[in-house]
Amino acid sequence: MSEGVEVLIVGPGAMGCLHAALLAAAEVRVGLLDHRPERAARIAERGIIVESDGRETTVPVPCSADPRHFHPAGLAIIFVKAYDTEAAVEQALPALSDDASVLTLQNGLGNHERIATLVAPARVLAGATTTGATLLGEGHVREAGRGLTQIGSPAGAPHRARAAANLLLRAGIDAQVTGSLDEALWAKAIVNAAINPLTALTGLRNGRLAEEPELRELLHAVAEEAANVARRDGAFVADTIAEAVEGICRATARNRSSMLQDVTAGRRTEIDHINGEIARRAEARGQQAPLCRALTALVHGLEAHGEAEA
Repeated sequence: MSEGVEVLIVGPGAMGCLHAALLAAAEVRVGLLDHRPERAARIAERGIIVESDGRETTVPVPCSADPRHFHPAGLAIIFVKAYDTEAAVEQALPALSDDASVLTLQNGLGNHERIATLVAPARVLAGATTTGATLLGEGHVREAGRGLTQIGSPAGAPHRARAAANLLLRAGIDAQVTGSLDEALWAKAIVNAAINPLTALTGLRNGRLAEEPELRELLHAVAEEAANVARRDGAFVADTIAEAVEGICRATARNRSSMLQDVTAGRRTEIDHINGEIARRAEARGQQAPLCRALTALVHGLEAHGEAEA
């Protein structure tokens, strides 16, 4: 039987579980869509465990692998890995009302463009968030710091972006509408391109990248390379971007990046949608991004090593 929800969270990873729990705790009607029925049933039965500021709470959240359980949802927020975007949106479609918005807050570039091949472009939203979370187990997440979420409409429908931001604000999530969506998406991509592969390859937490001189130099170089590609792509990027990336490393010193979490768990990474996509965009314009290309190859090697060890 359909319950109907205001917000459908797609993907029970760290960010999906955290946002579902925050919305549910604020009495927003929310559902969590998983692609694995057995796991969905366990999360539905136990709820989502959230660790934050040294406290642990359990929040009941409806979770199912059957999208019809949540129809009609007015907003879907996509939190799956970038390479699973199309499959996740296709699974979610039966849950959505005819006019529902679909918001991607995923890592990487190109996500909203792929969603727009499955959903009317006017209904697609995109955003970037600096909130961090670590998945400790099935339906068990640790909040690593609540940041700012910027949301925009690639098709020029700001009322949809405002409606989505207002729902997140009800849950205590700092959300705002941006008229500079490309800049917000590129800023996050630059940060991820510099921090994620270096932490994944070294096994170090974010802060160590700023403390070790050679890694700090490489961090700056990758950020500058990605920023140059962004500028050629038409986005405004401040000249101080490398210093800003270093500042994020220091501010999130104890965090283990999502890519480090992935390689530690033996999961596929999003390297192709971050550094690989930046290198591809550079090459499409006759430009080179050798550091992003090299990091992509190195992380692929790390993934292959993990598969061989398994």
